[in-house]
Amino acid sequence: MATIKDVAVKAGVAISTVSAVINRSAPVSEDVIARVEAAISAIGYLPHGAAKALRSGNSRLIGVILPDITNPFFSMVARVIETVCMKAGYMTFVYNTDEDPQHEMHILRMMRMQRVAGMILISTRSDAEHGRRLMAEINVPTVLFSSAVPVTPYDAITLDERKASRLAIDYLAGLGHRRIGVVSGRPLVSTHEERLESCLEALAAHGIPPQPDLIVAANFDQQQAFEATRALLALPDPPTAIFAFSNLMLIGVMRALVTSGRSCPRDISLVGVGDFDWPEIMNPQVTVVSMPAAQMAEFTIATLLAEIAGKRPPTGKRTLFPPELIVRASCASAELMPSQKRRQPARAE
Repeated sequence: MATIKDVAVKAGVAISTVSAVINRSAPVSEDVIARVEAAISAIGYLPHGAAKALRSGNSRLIGVILPDITNPFFSMVARVIETVCMKAGYMTFVYNTDEDPQHEMHILRMMRMQRVAGMILISTRSDAEHGRRLMAEINVPTVLFSSAVPVTPYDAITLDERKASRLAIDYLAGLGHRRIGVVSGRPLVSTHEERLESCLEALAAHGIPPQPDLIVAANFDQQQAFEATRALLALPDPPTAIFAFSNLMLIGVMRALVTSGRSCPRDISLVGVGDFDWPEIMNPQVTVVSMPAAQMAEFTIATLLAEIAGKRPPTGKRTLFPPELIVRASCASAELMPSQKRRQPARAE
């Protein structure tokens, strides 16, 4: 059986470098990673844990691939998955893609070498080209979480993204808002694409024409949301309400309001997607479209474990969980805002 030394010789690197590539224990250049992976594939090397699993035919490892473990939403999801896996006798490996498709592919290759029993994947992209790349790398039961990749054969567990946007826009339009800013996510991700498409449809249903200057992409990032909101507020005719596609971006939006001297909801109304652990400590408490994240995570790992056990074949279908609008104190009628009062013509005596 091939050894790690054989890989090092084949790749022309030190044994410690091969170990760093396999275990992600130290920074390694992309060129070296490619050489090591090519050597591993060429000589058929299996890391120790994978070799043991192959001999026993019974891996107890579940890979969890997500964008960023520091995001409270994803850390909560990872914790739920870990708890369920431990009860079922499985261990979890959690990897961060940092929203980088190339890094995602590298992680998938590492997972294959580790001979995991199955994977839960929050993919970096949802387009057909990326889906084909996923299928070329994945060879174990896999369930997609949070975002869908339609061309793949994997089950997907997501929020009903279209309904989430409709709930937010319907609520804001019902309060009389006509200039609604949208702090959106990242193109080529189903979460962003579906929420944005539904936003535009909901606005049109309320007779509000497209307003491209009010739609800004922030890549689900707090700092980018802060900067995007500053740009919205600097417009000659700024929005009276903002809908943010995630709670992390909503924090960036609120930071921008504070630094610009705006008050919520006196000057602007806010709605976000995804709730907070302690909404009562926020001022004001924010209206959100909430998602049943824990239940979604539990359903996802239950689906994967059933596929691993052979009790349930993959269907390639998507399961949608319903969102819920939770109204708090961050929204007000557009007519009550000072900027709108100034626009109203004076009444004739």
